[in-house]
Amino acid sequence: MIRAVALVLLLLGGCSGATPKNDAQELVIGTEGAYPPWNFTRANGSLGGFEPEYLAELCARLHRHCRMVAMDWDGMIGALQAGKIDLIADAVQITPERATVLAFGRPYAVTTGVIATLRGGTLTGLPDRGATMDIDQHGATLDAMTARLRQGLAGKVIGVELSGAFDNFLNQTFANSAGPGLTIRYYRTMGERDLDLLNGRIDATLEDESYIRPLLATPDGATLVMAGPRMIGGSMGRGEALAFRLGDKALRAEFDRVIGETLADGTVRRLGLKWFRMDASPAVTR
Repeated sequence: MIRAVALVLLLLGGCSGATPKNDAQELVIGTEGAYPPWNFTRANGSLGGFEPEYLAELCARLHRHCRMVAMDWDGMIGALQAGKIDLIADAVQITPERATVLAFGRPYAVTTGVIATLRGGTLTGLPDRGATMDIDQHGATLDAMTARLRQGLAGKVIGVELSGAFDNFLNQTFANSAGPGLTIRYYRTMGERDLDLLNGRIDATLEDESYIRPLLATPDGATLVMAGPRMIGGSMGRGEALAFRLGDKALRAEFDRVIGETLADGTVRRLGLKWFRMDASPAVTR
């Protein structure tokens, strides 16, 4: 994902301000404010979406004052390591590469990558529709599904957000494929990508299901359908979690405890249905 430079500072619970941390109990949380439905900035400057609402719930259970800060994704990990923020809540996908510099909390969502294309187009018949393609489960099944996906997307133009997990997946999957490959068209924003998709200037996009489902529910998005398999693992990660500094074990444990509570009592399920039009909660272990 590519994000714009952060200029907006917002408080959870509707208050706003760019004041520095002035309370030992205050937690400053980095987010993008431009990745709907996970997080976005409303016209009045306040933050909305799954994560602002969810973090308000978590912080209330911890009896901690939390302030969400909207910033560029490219600078978010650096801000965390420099102590400018205390944690990241930005639909951060859990990947081995990121785990070398971030300490992930307990996953609060598990989502998959899906292909969206115009209804009635040539890609609506992609094989393995609705099946799960797990990039980490190496073997004959994955090899066969990958081969069918390559064949189905051969010669097509797929739009993705620049430098995101789906960009990496497509490049890795199609880099050495035999025969005609696909063309990847890059976008700095999802809105630009969606406009080209809806107007037929690209054949499809590969995006998180949590984003595509709400899009399909809009009047414009009703012209789109999901096609092919649902993809997880590899550079796409295995779920979304809060990200902490590697040494912040106590803070991570605090959040893991209340995340467990919200998984068990249905809070995550309720918020997922509200914002994603799907239950994205991981399986709860009681």
